[in-house]
Amino acid sequence: MFDYQAAYKRNGTGAHMKTFWLTVLAILLMYAAAGLFILVMIAPFSFIDSGVVVLWVFAVVFLFILAGVFLFYPFWVGIIRYYACTYLGREFGFKEAFKVFTKDRYSKVIKLGLLVLVAYFVISFLLGLLMQIILMAINTPLIMLAETWAQGSVPSGGQVGVIIGVVLLNFLVVMLSYIPYILIAIYMFLVYMAYVDQPLIPTTDKFKVAWEVMFRSGERVWKLLFSNFLLWLIPLAIYLIFIMAAIILAIFVNEFAFPILMVAGALLMVAVYAVVLYFMVGSITAYYFKGRGTLDRKQW
Repeated sequence: MFDYQAAYKRNGTGAHMKTFWLTVLAILLMYAAAGLFILVMIAPFSFIDSGVVVLWVFAVVFLFILAGVFLFYPFWVGIIRYYACTYLGREFGFKEAFKVFTKDRYSKVIKLGLLVLVAYFVISFLLGLLMQIILMAINTPLIMLAETWAQGSVPSGGQVGVIIGVVLLNFLVVMLSYIPYILIAIYMFLVYMAYVDQPLIPTTDKFKVAWEVMFRSGERVWKLLFSNFLLWLIPLAIYLIFIMAAIILAIFVNEFAFPILMVAGALLMVAVYAVVLYFMVGSITAYYFKGRGTLDRKQW
């Protein structure tokens, strides 16, 4: 089940701690930069009591948006290079993430980001519209029953059963509706992995490579999706165990055990989530390179 996580772990032996902490450092750097923007934005409020401050806020927010598009976003793409180098067994350092800012690669990553953004909004709009149509069709019996009850009719056992069935069906549809968005997220990540792997090929070819890796390479995307879902549940399960232990100890031992265990459980959950996210990204990296390798062998 965890084939792709295992492949990434196996190929990256000896480099995982380095990749993990470089990722953490890069994320902290981005948060620090974002915090600096916030400080610059709110600083005038402490010594200026004028409407001019509002213009200053708008200017800083505009600069922050530009920085997000032209600095933070490319740097985030550059972080993916750590995972590619780890899987391929290549030497790398912190500066590896900054290679995206070189002349030939920078314009391509900006163009790629704009295309990805447009494609995401279009697909999300169409999926949302489809979901609305499906939910309206499912909930039609409820609307009809509500009109019947409004006329003074007493609900029958069969009608109550219909209500329960419709509610459960709504829940199932909402849960299943997340799957297309997860698949879109995986596909978008594969597009960026194609950029990291082959930065100088045409932008449209990166979308094609990602599509072929995801659906034509023979790799099992459902296994990637389900295994990562199970991984995502592990920190939550750990936290639930801490909650149960905290409640039991608070009742039978000492009430101060509850906040202590809750805080300890929250900190542990965050740490485990960080490791889980690391291997989730690593699994998609392995999925890409295994799929691309299969396609290359088929082509030859």
